Amino acid sequence: MGIEEQELQRILTEQLHLTENHPDMAIFDYQADFEISEYEDIYELNQAVAQLKQLPEQDYEKVMDYCDARDITSPLEISNVCLQADEVPYERFPDWIDENVKDPEEKLGYALFENNSLAPEIKAAGMEGYFDYKAYGRDEAINSYDIGDHGFVNKRISIDVEKYSYEEIQNQLKENGLDESTEYKEENTWKSEENFWSDEATYEQETYMASDNEIIVEEDIEITMDN
Repeated sequence: MGIEEQELQRILTEQLHLTENHPDMAIFDYQADFEISEYEDIYELNQAVAQLKQLPEQDYEKVMDYCDARDITSPLEISNVCLQADEVPYERFPDWIDENVKDPEEKLGYALFENNSLAPEIKAAGMEGYFDYKAYGRDEAINSYDIGDHGFVNKRISIDVEKYSYEEIQNQLKENGLDESTEYKEENTWKSEENFWSDEATYEQETYMASDNEIIVEEDIEITMDN
């Protein structure tokens, strides 16, 4: 997914014979880093994927950690977070912590300790080895921060996920040259195979006869990511 809107419309009408907002259109299978409801708006979903694909790796991780912490799964809300990625109240774990500390609460404890005003005194007194980083991180996770896969989110600050409508986001993407049809420069685009959606979706069609001899066509849309 994440294709030009006109191409998406062509697939829906010519290949699936579905009109816009067709009541029988549903998503039955997908692979993504966020939950997708069965009857999600396919246009809003396509828009969100297009934005996620063009984010640099660290911004992508920031957006995903924030959305996970706030239980944000709506494609339109995810699009809003993408547009406000610079304002997300998020800090990444330093590389040495991310590589050497496995427990999430302990990670947070180490990260926050580095910025604690008491840290220099504790280090100077040779007490750093006695500091309980896990307990510190656990308390801060309860009171102040949500822990993500790559960093942590401030509980007290939130992004307005209703700031922009679908149309406003489309206009901004086009004005910035970042609409779905744009070929993004390789040096500015994250090419992770694990988190990229493929540009193709798999469609399955089943036809059966109802009791009144009416022919019914069911469309299964299978959304996949590159392996």
